[in-house]
Order: sequence, then structure tokens, then C-alpha cells
Amino acid sequence: MRFVTSGLVVLAAGLLVAGRWDLALGVGVGGLLGWVLMEPIRITWAIFVISFAIPVTIDFGYPTNPSYTLLLILFVLAAWGRVLRAERDGWPRALIGAALLLPSCAVLAGVVHWHGAKPVVVGVAPLLCFGVLGWHLVEEARRDPQSILRLAEVLTWLSVAVAAFAKYQTLSHTWPIFDQLAYTWTYTSAFDATRAVGISGHPIIYGTFAMAMALAALTIRGRFWYIPFTANLVGLVLSGTRSAWIGMILALAFWLFFQWRKVSWRGIGGAIAVAAAAFTVVAVGPSTFSFIAPAPEPTWVSGPVWVSPAPAKTSAAAAPAKTPAAGVPARTSAAGVPARTSAAAVPAKTSAAAVPAKTSAAATSTSGNSVDDVGSRLSNPIGSASADARFVRMRVVWSGITRDLSTVVFGNGPEANVRFLERVALGDGQAQVFDNTYLTFWYNYGLIGLSSLLLLMVTLYRRLQSLPARLLLVGASAQIFFFDAWLWLGAVGVLLLAVALGAAGNPSLAAQPLPGFGPRRHRSRAAESALETRSVPAGVR
Repeated sequence: MRFVTSGLVVLAAGLLVAGRWDLALGVGVGGLLGWVLMEPIRITWAIFVISFAIPVTIDFGYPTNPSYTLLLILFVLAAWGRVLRAERDGWPRALIGAALLLPSCAVLAGVVHWHGAKPVVVGVAPLLCFGVLGWHLVEEARRDPQSILRLAEVLTWLSVAVAAFAKYQTLSHTWPIFDQLAYTWTYTSAFDATRAVGISGHPIIYGTFAMAMALAALTIRGRFWYIPFTANLVGLVLSGTRSAWIGMILALAFWLFFQWRKVSWRGIGGAIAVAAAAFTVVAVGPSTFSFIAPAPEPTWVSGPVWVSPAPAKTSAAAAPAKTPAAGVPARTSAAGVPARTSAAAVPAKTSAAAVPAKTSAAATSTSGNSVDDVGSRLSNPIGSASADARFVRMRVVWSGITRDLSTVVFGNGPEANVRFLERVALGDGQAQVFDNTYLTFWYNYGLIGLSSLLLLMVTLYRRLQSLPARLLLVGASAQIFFFDAWLWLGAVGVLLLAVALGAAGNPSLAAQPLPGFGPRRHRSRAAESALETRSVPAGVR
């Protein structure tokens, strides 16, 4: 192993000397992936690092759409993790069935409404990937609950640094790195500089991440847990994501419902202190830090050149060849997530005059006062353009679902939402997506698919009897009602984290192996006895 490592280091150094930094980077990434693939627990860490830390709004020269590229990497990691454990653990029928449930619904919908093999493959691939990821995480959490808890706690502390970066974004009215590298202008601060994106590349996805990390910190209760909890409350507010606010409120109400007997004056005082600290950080403006002057307004000029106060090297990934009228690319995947724009779905190439520096209503406020920006998003949420657009989409989706009995039961087939949006754009100046995960799933895969999705989520809630898992499921389930989540890895990562924490916090799952094929040779009587007596931290139950 040491010889292989030394060889890779020498090769990477030689490529750097030769000026081929791209090949050197490839060697480094390949070597890192090889090291990760040697141990299943490393694979588990890599899954969440990729999901939460690599934004799909940046194209690093991937051979295909960033979301699908990263999904393929995650699938390879999880599948190899199961291969490493297969001889010892067997193949559990229950988990394999759960992993294949949603992909089977997609295949059924594709057969009933046949539009070729490609839409079926594209629609099934993400669902199969997430199923295998869930299978891997459940098995690893059952094997080593403490590692999953340690991973979740590390993520909450990582989120503190992300929250600080998010605050800088709202102070400077720029999204450093994302402004220079995003492959469409709608993933830059030119779209809405009043909202923070953290390292997710999109305010909605950052809001999802901040909500999840706040709930994880609150329930896991590691050392100084109130620091990441407060930091993520700040990030949640700065993201301006009302769907994440709703999810957070519902999850906290759920938490209070089960914790009301433990309420004390000390706890109430702590909650007030946390709220006051979060409000103070949110209210801090550029004038507080004279050395951070608000940057000049970035503009999108004619041609693929991004102009900022410190011009960065532009690349093909930074140039949006097609620009939709709304804040996301018009070409979406089966679940309505970021993809390169499609010529059929958008107007002709947009000129500088047609693309203003700020295009959303929220983006017109650049006072630097985050409290005012949040207030503007709360002042008229029902009558806002975003809310009106969602009502329009619900009517469109419902008419497509109820067209006839076959579309009600079997849906319109994988990628049906993409085909619709390519033919008939929703001419309201908003995102060309359906913006509702449940309705999109019903539209594509029918009542059978939607029922399977809801059954899976209810089963997870009932079987994964731990407080962190249930809070994350409640918050995420509420939030994805307001946007299409499937290929936003940061959003799906929250559901995967809930699955891992739930399996880690359920003693019955750790104590008893799930039904599997083949002989149960993987655990001795002594090992099973040890698992039965293993204690799970009280805060996780």
C-alpha cells in the first residue's frame, strides 16, 4: 500500500511539473477514492461529504450533468460497500426490497407509458442510487452506531464554518467561488444577493442543510451543541428559504410535543439566549465591519464573461449558453433538479440587455440589512410571485395527473415532467419546474409510485425510532412539498442522514440481523449478546 501511495504522489508531482494540473488532480482524486473504497466506514463518510460539500451548481468539467455524475460516484461507493460486507453479512431481503421499491414503480410507469428506454433509465437511475445508499447506511449504522453519531456531530461543527461563510455572503452581496464557477447565472448572486447559499450553491438547498444541522445538534447534544445549533439558526434565516422555515417550525413543534415534560425555566432561558444570539448575528450589517465594504453590483455582460470586482478566470462551465427566464435552468431531470438548459424549453440565447443584474423581487433589496430582507419575505408570503407560481404549477400538474385513469394510477412515465416543460413552458417568469416533490412523483409514476413513496417514509418513521431521525424526517418531508428535491444531493442527503441516525439509534435493529439470503454465519452468539447490551446515547433515542 505504501508503494502504491508513493507511486501516485510521484506521478501527481511529475504531472504538476509538466504543467498538467488537471491530470494531477485526477490522479489525486482517483487515489483518494481508492483509499475510501478500502473500508465501508470511509465510504459512509464520503457519501455525506459529497452530498453536502460538493455543489451541483458548479460543473468541474464532468462528462455529464453534475448531479448525475456525483450520483454515479455515490452509487459506486455504496454498491462497493455492500460488496465488501456481502460475504460476512449476507443479502438482507427487507433492505433490498426497500431499495428496489421506488425504481420498480418507475419501471412500471415507463412500461405503461412507453417513450423509449432512455427516459426509463434516466428516471430509474437516481431512485436506484438512493435505494442502495439507504441500504448501505442502514447496515453500517447497525454495525457501528457510534461512528454514525460521530459523523453527524462532525457535520454539525462543519456547518458552523459554513454559517460564517453564509454571513459573509450577505455582508458582501457576493457568493465567492459560486459567482465565478457556476455554469448558469441563476446560480450566482446576480439572481438574489440578499440570500445566502453557504457551500450548496443554492439558497433553498443551504436552507435544507442548515435546518438539518440545527435539528441534529439539538437532538444529538454533543459538547457545546448550542454553538452549531445557534449558527445554523442564523444560516437558516440568512438563506431566506421559507420552506425550510416551515420544516424547522414543524420539527420543533414535534420536538416540544415529546419534550414538554422536561421543559424548565433554565431551558426557557437558554432558548431565549440562543434566539437573542442568532438575531444579533443576523442583524449585523456591513457598517459593523468597515473593512468589509459591499462589493459593486455584479453584472452579466454580452457574451460568456462574468464581471465582478475581482475578475476570475472564466471557463466554459461559467458560461450559460441558454438562460431561462426564471431562477433555475429550464431543463430538469425526472425529479426537477439542476441540469443544463434545453433549447426546446427556453427562449433564444439571452443578451446582456435581456438579463438584468437582479431578476427576482427579493434581489432588489441590497441594503445589507438581513433583518429587513427576512421581513420582506415574511410580509406577504401568500401573495408573493413564488407562492403564486406554486399554485399555478399545482393546477398544471393536477390536470396532467387526472387526464385519464392510466395517468392517475401509473402516471405519465419517467421524465414526463421534462417532456412537458420542453413542449409547454410555464410562462410566468419563474422556475421551469413543478416545485413539489410529491406531485412530480405522482405525475411521473402515478398513484402507485406516490403510495410507495409515502409508505416508505411512514415505515422509516415507525421503524427508525430515534428522535434525531424523526425530526429530520418531519422537517424534510414538509420542505420537499415546496420544491423538487431528488437530484439536489444536499436535500436528499438530509433524508439519508435521517436513515443513518435512525438505524444507529434503534437498539432492536442493532441487536437482531435482518432477514437475509444464505446462512447467518456473520455473527457469533457472543457478538449478538454484545450488540444486545450495547448502549445507545439517550439523546438519540
